[in-house]
Amino acid sequence: MTGMSKWFVPAVGFVIGLLMAAAELGRQAAPWQVALEFAIVAAYALGLRLLQSRSETASLLSGMPVDERWVSINNRALALAAQVIAIVLLAAFLVTQFGGGDAMPYAMSTAVFAVAYLGGIAWFRWRQ
Repeated sequence: MTGMSKWFVPAVGFVIGLLMAAAELGRQAAPWQVALEFAIVAAYALGLRLLQSRSETASLLSGMPVDERWVSINNRALALAAQVIAIVLLAAFLVTQFGGGDAMPYAMSTAVFAVAYLGGIAWFRWRQ
């Protein structure tokens, strides 16, 4: 891996931290809240970078699995997470529907998930 790729996740983390801090500023948050929000995200991103060479888990979370076993662990974890998210979105939709609330955000999130999943199947099947 090049030095640039090892800094990709921390760089993205810092950008996300800045965007979250800017959103807090837009909400008229106190300066300590803005700083705390940025610090949490930045510390996580920097922590991943510092632990990449010492921890296989940190390396995986940074997008650089150390071997095929960790690629398999990542793929299984992603599949589990996708299944859980699908169930949670459906449950939230149903609870909101039965409760009389606006279920459209859950319906749209579920639709995006379904389109991404089915699109992924079609894309990877076509590329095979």
